[in-house]
Amino acid sequence: MTTADTRTLAIACGSTRLNAELFLPARPSALVILAHAGPNPEARDDALAVVLRHAGIGTLSFDLLSSSEERFADNHHNVSLLASRLLDGLALLKQQMLLEELPTLPIGLSGAADCSPVVVRAAAIRDRDIFAIVCRGGLIDLAGMLYLHTLISPLLVLVGESEQRVEASNWRALRELAGRKELKRLPASADAPASAAAFEWVARETARWFVHHLPTAVRTKRA
Repeated sequence: MTTADTRTLAIACGSTRLNAELFLPARPSALVILAHAGPNPEARDDALAVVLRHAGIGTLSFDLLSSSEERFADNHHNVSLLASRLLDGLALLKQQMLLEELPTLPIGLSGAADCSPVVVRAAAIRDRDIFAIVCRGGLIDLAGMLYLHTLISPLLVLVGESEQRVEASNWRALRELAGRKELKRLPASADAPASAAAFEWVARETARWFVHHLPTAVRTKRA
């Protein structure tokens, strides 16, 4: 691939059909699925996608809820439903890679808030297909203990400086993981969690994690 590729993927999720926006830069090194449930969790996924693309990583922005489903709060917390839909999207990507409709790329998952346990569960289920995960906030223990114990993908958890309860809960959950894991707290120098400085820190740490782990994971898998 020598030019950027932008397209909309239609993903069948049971009786529901969802759309996801795919962007592949020229000669992509990897692909990260940016999962969210409803409107962008921090209204920052689009900007994060730009940062990842500059690092040579393609992105798939995937809203796991339809517009009618977004009105009901319970849907945003339904880890089982959302993980199932994320797996449907992953299955389509793998199928298109197998058919050479997409380049074969290592895949990472990124989720924030309610989607943090969703991406952890999906990665645990497809443990040979997901090479790295980044969670921004949220409670990863909601993925379920079984999935925490079976997760092998390197996991980075980013939390706000004032999110002591979330941080403590995620530290407990991380102790259940056998694979590579790391938790980083938003530095005090980033001002407020919604500030531009905070976003720059999140974007930098996210891109660094994927750049470091996705290519390494592929070489390890083939060894």
